[in-house]
Amino acid sequence: MEKNKPVLERRQSVRFRILSLVKYAPESRGAAFQVANIQNVSRGGLTFFTEQEIKEDAILQFYFLPPNRKKPVEVRGKIVRRLRSPKNAKAFEMGVQFLDVSEDAKLAIRELETSFLEKQKKTRP
Repeated sequence: MEKNKPVLERRQSVRFRILSLVKYAPESRGAAFQVANIQNVSRGGLTFFTEQEIKEDAILQFYFLPPNRKKPVEVRGKIVRRLRSPKNAKAFEMGVQFLDVSEDAKLAIRELETSFLEKQKKTRP
């Protein structure tokens, strides 16, 4: 059984929660896409939950629809962290580092980050 190890903080960008699903699949030809819940997103990556066992260093294709967009964001990403979910023994929390991010995807994520930070400012006293 896998134990949760202490996680070294590697964030370089602000992470923010979004209510969205992510479609993902290995880059191999003909691989079926899976759907999962996103936990958070940043300029550098995202975290999602899945019951599928994906190895660290796996490269996947991701599609997700931010609330501020009509068109899905498409990015490639590498699994850099895999932890058992503390709330569900069958699930894994997957940390993804984005690779080869298009200018359109960067813009969508920056807009999402700006919107998130503005909402945070309004809710703080």
